[in-house]
Amino acid sequence: MIKWTTLLSSVAAGLLLTACGDGEKAAATSEAVDPNVIAYPLDTCIVADKKLGSMGKPYVFVHEGRQFKYCCKGCDDEFQANTDKYIKKFDDAVAANKAAEAKPAEAADTTANETDESAK
Repeated sequence: MIKWTTLLSSVAAGLLLTACGDGEKAAATSEAVDPNVIAYPLDTCIVADKKLGSMGKPYVFVHEGRQFKYCCKGCDDEFQANTDKYIKKFDDAVAANKAAEAKPAEAADTTANETDESAK
């Protein structure tokens, strides 16, 4: 009788854990898959500038084709009151990230040109 109870408990626990894990994975995958949404460019809350994850799981949503993240749902009132301010902050961060990505490529081109000049 004890073995039967243990077996049923183990199966039930396994099913519950499997179901929970799949839901989270599916949500994360669908978030990353949409090519029409601009990914969130910061590792801090768009409103409070706190490190994402420092207050639990970040609140994630899409607004006007941009993915935004708050440190908590409580930042929503401030975002709604000053949406244009936070859209500009988002766009500025995207532009800064693109500029930073371009600099290593430019530096590599400069180094290659200097090497070519010294070889002559």
